[in-house]
Amino acid sequence: MKYYQSTSCRLCKSKNLTQILNLTPTPWADDYRIKEKLNEKQEIVPLNINLCEECFHAQLSHVIDANEVYLNYTYESASSMDLQEHFKKFVSTITKKFNPRKNGLAVDIGSNDGMLLNNFKNYGMKVLGIDPMPGIAEKASKKGIPTLNEFFNEKYSFDMQKKYGKATVITANNLVANIDDLDEFIRGVKNLMDKDSIFIFESFYFFLQIKNFVWDFTYHEHCSYFTIKPLVKYLAKHDMEIIDVEEIPTKGGSMRCTIQLKGGNRKVNSSVFKFIELEKNFGFPEKKIFIEYNKKIENSKQNFINNITKLISEGKKISAYGASATSTTLTHHYEMDKFIDQIYDDFKIKQGLYSPGHHVPVFDPQKIYDHKPDYIILLAWRFKDKIIERHKKYLEDGGHFILPLPEFKII
Repeated sequence: MKYYQSTSCRLCKSKNLTQILNLTPTPWADDYRIKEKLNEKQEIVPLNINLCEECFHAQLSHVIDANEVYLNYTYESASSMDLQEHFKKFVSTITKKFNPRKNGLAVDIGSNDGMLLNNFKNYGMKVLGIDPMPGIAEKASKKGIPTLNEFFNEKYSFDMQKKYGKATVITANNLVANIDDLDEFIRGVKNLMDKDSIFIFESFYFFLQIKNFVWDFTYHEHCSYFTIKPLVKYLAKHDMEIIDVEEIPTKGGSMRCTIQLKGGNRKVNSSVFKFIELEKNFGFPEKKIFIEYNKKIENSKQNFINNITKLISEGKKISAYGASATSTTLTHHYEMDKFIDQIYDDFKIKQGLYSPGHHVPVFDPQKIYDHKPDYIILLAWRFKDKIIERHKKYLEDGGHFILPLPEFKII
């Protein structure tokens, strides 16, 4: 596993970085393994967030090489319970708000199985995906979403522009925060744009991550922890501007930023200034909020361990639900290897694998009724309503669900 320590700011290149969050080191968060590979070493990588003292951008201290992550990726959009409806609403909102021309080109960077682009296709646009994940481009192309099986970068963007022309809409969902060399990426996006183009990206929002206590979204794929003010300053250096910011509920609290070339055809609306003001009123970038955030995480951890230890002492059998990247952060920081003997997950690709570092086996959720655990910790706690609805029978049979976040609760 190749990784390195980042010593300069991803946005402004300052070396004046201060650690603001310190979590338990983990392996690569999505390195779920087959049984035959459990003896192979899993590198444990520090998991800390630093704040730039010059531009106040928050970022991960250690970065795992992108080839290690995305050429060994198993995630598909279809595995997320809420994405189908979310992408449908996304395209409906964007087309109403910005009225991109029909028959224009919509490009999705990190397009995965093409779920988002399918909605732009239904709107009447030409579509093009790009994703380096092995096998995914072929899968999407077979569904009628032409997809390039490549890493997107500045050099490749020239080839795309030459072959397909300028894009009307460019999207990148839950990707921009994962990019180490942002300059390279932004220059590539810019090559695909003209004065009428818009670039829209969604990302978890550090302001809401702290406010909503969604700290388990800190893991090694997430290099950047964005707030609006540093982004505005950064994009101005690239002759680009944010014209719209929207709060969205995904990932426990995310932001949708719409960007155009400086002086493009659309006006900057008041939402940009509204979110800068919200961040300021919340306390960004004062150290006090990060000290309190750390303290709240540690108090939550201790409360969790105390409660689970009591259940273990009573002879209770405890399992977990959710084999995602966030589960790795949560299970390692809360020391769950001491408590759980199995994990359940609805995504078939994860079933039969073993969790990163702790090597807890992952089962089909139907195994709950064979194993009969007394308590199941909902690692996928953001989807608690859907999981509980699916497994009413487990509750009726006397089982209990445990919510670890945002507050410890037994259901």
